Amino acid sequence: MGRNEEAVASFDKALEIKPDYHQAWYNRGYALDDLGRNEEAVASYDKAVEIKPDYHQAWYNRGIALRNLGRNEEAVASFDKALEIKPDYHQAWYNKAWCYILQGNIKQAIKNLQKAICLTFRKSRKGKNRF
Repeated sequence: MGRNEEAVASFDKALEIKPDYHQAWYNRGYALDDLGRNEEAVASYDKAVEIKPDYHQAWYNRGIALRNLGRNEEAVASFDKALEIKPDYHQAWYNKAWCYILQGNIKQAIKNLQKAICLTFRKSRKGKNRF
């Protein structure tokens, strides 16, 4: 768990000074997520995207926290928002597929997994280690 409790306290202090600091809201959410305090994490991610609506990582991590709470439909909606901003975000495609698996929607899960795999493959082909 590291020092996440201390981190949350530090972010709270920073937010007292600058309440519209989206990165502090995001980092606070991330620390809360690590502590298993998913409801609070979602609230922090909500503030981050309220301030910076195009913050794809906040939408993505909001989806992770919602999935951890079993709120899979809301999680899919968050992953969709992340993908509107960054369509090649393979982790969002993968985690969206995971939500569909949890809902028993295998057809959608496979479709999203295929997209994640294709994006991951393309990304690796662009790297330095081409064969």
